[in-house]
Amino acid sequence: MCLRSAFLAPLPLALLLACAPSVSPDSFEGTVLTANAPATDFRLTDQFGESVALSDFKGKAALLTFLYTDCPDVCPIAANHLRQASQQMSEDGADVAIVVVSVDPDGDSVAAARAYSDRWGMSERWSYLTGGKEALRPIWAAYYIDPYLHGPGRNGASAESASSLPQAASGGGVSALAAQSGRIIHSAPIYLIDAAGIMRVVFTMPFETEDLVNDVRLLGG
Repeated sequence: MCLRSAFLAPLPLALLLACAPSVSPDSFEGTVLTANAPATDFRLTDQFGESVALSDFKGKAALLTFLYTDCPDVCPIAANHLRQASQQMSEDGADVAIVVVSVDPDGDSVAAARAYSDRWGMSERWSYLTGGKEALRPIWAAYYIDPYLHGPGRNGASAESASSLPQAASGGGVSALAAQSGRIIHSAPIYLIDAAGIMRVVFTMPFETEDLVNDVRLLGG
């Protein structure tokens, strides 16, 4: 079991987002999570083949998101935000962990995670974590991520063998185009977790990198 029972189960996302305070010049730019819920812990394998747990980063602020290496749309946007934020925070001397969890247990091997991290210049700046479907699914559920494979499969494989992800029925128009590629449809929120392991803020697309960096600074990163 990859989830540690010592961490509390997260509250429904609607409750976490409820009653966020109004934005002011000195407040967070992202959506404030008011439940003070601990971030659910997990342990996976990073781009270097090392075992890494989210709790390994306690004592510093952390950014947590969910990507996959073949993603053509939302993932490059999120990765670019993280790269720019990392560069800005490095210039500030901030000590912030960046954690990426895969949403593609079939395609995101350790080697693929390393190659992707190298392409983005992030191999030494983030932990790109991979694992099998049994390890990943409870993590996705804990953070309200529900990836599914849209289409008949990738690389010519059949729908039955192509992926361990749920399959979505294809339709016309944009859905038909997505179905041809077998893309994984998923959200890519970026959670800000404080040094005590509490989920404090979440960003969803679209947002500005400067706003993300501002909130990390407010967390003491």
